[in-house]
Amino acid sequence: MHDAATISFHLLRPLWLVALIPVAAVFALLLRRQNARAQWGDVIAPHLLDHLIVQPGRGRSVNALYLVAAAMVLGTIALSGPTWRRELPPFVEDKAPLMIALAAGSSMSESDVAPSRLERAKQKIGDLLAARAGARTGLIAYAGTAHLVMPLTDDRSVIAPFLAALTPGLMPSDGKNVTSAVALAAQSLATEPVAGTILVVADDLGAADAAPIRQAAGRNNLVMLAVTASATSEPLGSDVVRVSVDGEDILRLERRIETRFRAAEGDAFGTRWRDEGFWLLLPLALLSLLWFRRGTTVAWVVAFVLLTQVSPSRAGETSRLANLWLTPDQQGRLAFDRGDYRAAANLFADPMWRGISAYRAYDFIVAAQEFSRIETLEGTFALGNAQAQNHAFEKAIKAYDDVLKVQPGHLAAKTNRAIVQAALDAQEAKRRKQEQDDSAAPDQKADEMRVDPKQKGGKTIKVTPQDVTTAGAAEAWMRQVQTSPADFLKLKFAIQAVAPAQEGASR
Repeated sequence: MHDAATISFHLLRPLWLVALIPVAAVFALLLRRQNARAQWGDVIAPHLLDHLIVQPGRGRSVNALYLVAAAMVLGTIALSGPTWRRELPPFVEDKAPLMIALAAGSSMSESDVAPSRLERAKQKIGDLLAARAGARTGLIAYAGTAHLVMPLTDDRSVIAPFLAALTPGLMPSDGKNVTSAVALAAQSLATEPVAGTILVVADDLGAADAAPIRQAAGRNNLVMLAVTASATSEPLGSDVVRVSVDGEDILRLERRIETRFRAAEGDAFGTRWRDEGFWLLLPLALLSLLWFRRGTTVAWVVAFVLLTQVSPSRAGETSRLANLWLTPDQQGRLAFDRGDYRAAANLFADPMWRGISAYRAYDFIVAAQEFSRIETLEGTFALGNAQAQNHAFEKAIKAYDDVLKVQPGHLAAKTNRAIVQAALDAQEAKRRKQEQDDSAAPDQKADEMRVDPKQKGGKTIKVTPQDVTTAGAAEAWMRQVQTSPADFLKLKFAIQAVAPAQEGASR
């Protein structure tokens, strides 16, 4: 199992160290030539040589030979590729998918944690969503039954109104059915290429044991945020983080979520050692400063160092000056490392890096165009990812198939192809259903009718059990239903609670 915390120092290109042998030999030869006794010892008698040698005064000058030797040693070590940590491939998800199971039973109304356990839990969930900006998060509410409030989404503003509306009164029955909530969360994470995290936010787990809860979580990481004033023991043990008055609990949760997710990604997609030799460029630059005289030359060097820290895309003058010193790929890498992916996509000359930058900037059309120019296995796999993001599912599947023809054991291509195939099948099923609905008899009736009296004109809303039990129902309903979030959730939870019983009776 790959762990981000594991440190294993080694060299990626150790044969470069062989270059230190001629460096040492030349250094010794030149040092000997600088020694007057060594040069004239065989020509002049030793008792006379002592009186002929003029000893240099003790000053602060630095022998240029030592500077050259130190620079060559540092450069050789940098070329050997020192490394001590791993990094993931560029197309692996940055943030862990997270499903939050929030307890909404009557016990969460207790006020031992101000203003109440439930309100504090909502505040902490909001803080966690803000800390994980851009990451996909879903929400489940549970008491006696468990219900999907929001499927995985990277837009926290979508979750906010439904999170705020949750109260114990919305739940069909009271209780602490945490096992069902965890199982529902695991079902929502089942299509993810690697394991995600299930966060249980509750005062306690009631009478539940750890074994069935962990079994329900499956492959996913399970952690709990305990929202109580008293330090009660929980069956999850070390996987419990207690709520705090500051943000320490959120930091601990985020660190645990991301660390375990990185480990799961490393197992699924593999990792590569990160070349850290560039760190030696700093002492090399400092050594080079000793070659210059005082005055304007040093000032120009300082100006150049400052220039390389400025984004070349921010000003035309800066861009022209940067072009004097940096190649397009170097300028693109500076922008990429700062997270300015859109600028990096315009600066890079290398099509692979242009595509990666466009992909990170969510410009998947440009990314696909760039990747299509690359006739390598990595380029074809990247093209498949970009086409999948463009919803060009058939083109994405073809790209993944091309990768698998060359490398049948390519795990990432297999995983992504399965996901895209499922999306394509769902798209086709939706299209066929739409065609059937269009050709259905006009007198076909819905299973149930609801009228919202608050709407002008009494707008009619059609409701079926399937509409509220499918994985993507919550997000679709949020855009269509005009009732308040609380009314929507109460109706949805009630239908979901009844639907399993109806299905059992019909069998």
